[in-house]
Amino acid sequence: MLLNLGTTIFRGDDDAARVGALRAYQLGPDDTDNALYADLVAIAQTLAGCETAFISIVEEDQQWFKASRGLALAHAPRSIAFCDHAIRSPEVMVVLDAAADPRFADNPLVTGPPNIRFYAGAPIINGDGFALGTLCLSDSTPRERFDEAPLLASLARQVSALFELRKQLIHQQLAADLAADQRDRLWDSSLDMMLITTTDGALVAGNPAWERAFGPVPTDGTAHVSDYFVDHATSQIIELSSGQSEVQAEREMRGADGQTIYASWSLAREGDLIFGIARDITRTRAAEAQLAQVQRVESIGQLTGGIAHDFNNLLTIISGNLDIAQKRITAGQIDRAELAIANARDGATRAANLTQRLLAYARRQSLTPTRIKPADLIRDLVPLASQALDERHQLNVECPDSLWPITVDASQLENALLNLVVNARDAMEGRGEITIHAVNAERTAMDADDGHDAPPGRYVRFCVNDTGSGIAPEVVKHIFEPFFTTKDIGKGTGLGLSQVQGFVAQSGGFVTLDTAPGEGTTVILWLPVAEDTPADRADGDVSGSAEPACQEDCTILLAEDNAALRAHVCDVLQEAGFKVIEAEDGQAALDRVAASGVRPDLLLSDVTMPRMDGRTLAAEVRKAWPELPIVLMTGYAGGTLTSDCPHNLLITKPFAPDDLVALIRKTLAAAPTN
Repeated sequence: MLLNLGTTIFRGDDDAARVGALRAYQLGPDDTDNALYADLVAIAQTLAGCETAFISIVEEDQQWFKASRGLALAHAPRSIAFCDHAIRSPEVMVVLDAAADPRFADNPLVTGPPNIRFYAGAPIINGDGFALGTLCLSDSTPRERFDEAPLLASLARQVSALFELRKQLIHQQLAADLAADQRDRLWDSSLDMMLITTTDGALVAGNPAWERAFGPVPTDGTAHVSDYFVDHATSQIIELSSGQSEVQAEREMRGADGQTIYASWSLAREGDLIFGIARDITRTRAAEAQLAQVQRVESIGQLTGGIAHDFNNLLTIISGNLDIAQKRITAGQIDRAELAIANARDGATRAANLTQRLLAYARRQSLTPTRIKPADLIRDLVPLASQALDERHQLNVECPDSLWPITVDASQLENALLNLVVNARDAMEGRGEITIHAVNAERTAMDADDGHDAPPGRYVRFCVNDTGSGIAPEVVKHIFEPFFTTKDIGKGTGLGLSQVQGFVAQSGGFVTLDTAPGEGTTVILWLPVAEDTPADRADGDVSGSAEPACQEDCTILLAEDNAALRAHVCDVLQEAGFKVIEAEDGQAALDRVAASGVRPDLLLSDVTMPRMDGRTLAAEVRKAWPELPIVLMTGYAGGTLTSDCPHNLLITKPFAPDDLVALIRKTLAAAPTN
């Protein structure tokens, strides 16, 4: 029989299923939670004014009483139980006079103790629609009517609610027991290390994986987690608030066998204990290091291959033209020899430019930043940019005078913008427009998550835009790599954009790219705005001022570790009328000056030398003669010189002899007279 009881369907025709459902509640006469049930029985007895009230649980062959009042029996056979009839209907079963009811007239419970004449039983129906038993009332005196059936049904529902609560508690306990069992299994069998410590780092317990790595946890409480760290400076326990979890930390530890173990920890705190799970990532670290080494070797191979290709071409030009020049001089063809020498010089210049591009890519280029007005620089750049274009290309320039001043190497910025103009020209097949424009831009803290490691502040954005075909996504991700080029062989080194990016990064800025196939390309250089310092204003005031001639017969202290280059520079200086004290390193330079007793008028020194480098030499000379001008030479300075390195000017190798002489004369002319 199936009856719909609101949202529950009463199932009274499947007794086997009913008995099976009853087992889930684990009810028994010796239960310790009978007090609540006894309260409901007492309420029912009081409301009905009956001799007997009880909760009957109807099992397969018998009924027994979970709670009762006025009843001497503890159980009875199901075959004679009134309740066996009551559980077959969802309604309250009422028997006003059992002796007059054919179903019960000869029932032993009627004809003998407890001599039941009146009976009312409300089925206790669970959430699945099964009647597990009844909440019953009985009396030895028959009744003419019973009006409390709705109240009895209500109390029966309360009994059912207690049953459901009991089942939930049983399930929770089973889940807790299962979880505890699984935790024990996980603790014992996990390959990850598990550790329990106090909040101050004292070891409490470690699982077998921990003990295999670090040995048993001492039982006397003397062990501390810092004992297992390689670097005690990183051994402090991370401070966690109670209940805080998902805290990650990586630590270098020392195993029981003395080997280093890199462990990635996940930490959580409960009360006064910290629970940690650590994964051994030693092999992962080794694999990552090996992969990084492979990538470095591959990158170096690509880089050296590109360098070798370009330099071999340039060396062929230089050496070939020098051979031709020598033959023409021998043959008396001086004019033709000069042409070959000019071609060799052009090859050497191109080689020097290549090294500058490499240094810019590696952010090791020696820059000479000055405070400039971007509008002036772009206006001066227009004629050069126009020469790189032809009648098929239109050059547009948008540069307001209100641009903020910046501190940058002006010549390198010009080269970068010209490089971008040439790239834009090559990217356009046929006609097209190239636009150079610059704007002021504010970078806020909200922009810090845009993927560029640049601080907030004021920037000037230099943009070079073309109306070409754009760049495909698969090319964009390689566009700033060295020696990557989409141009035909012999038409590009692949260092242009990497040079631009390196120069901008070295200048404190960054580069962005806006492109899409068919929509053209815009390369944007973000350069930080200069602070308006008195020194900058002074530099700006003296720019372009006339320089007085330097004094004659000046003595130059020359320090250069390369013997051939030192001899060449010495010849250049002597031919220009200077006296030269030459030395192979900084210490030798100090010794030669001390031995000669002559105070030099200027120090010209390489930066990188053995024994004593140019930085140290400059510092020693400045101590002895604070006003002595210092010019430093570098082919690779490891980046710009620090502010604590005394010098007036920095000249980058290779340099032309005339440029070196002019620089020295200018520096001497500006120096205080002795």
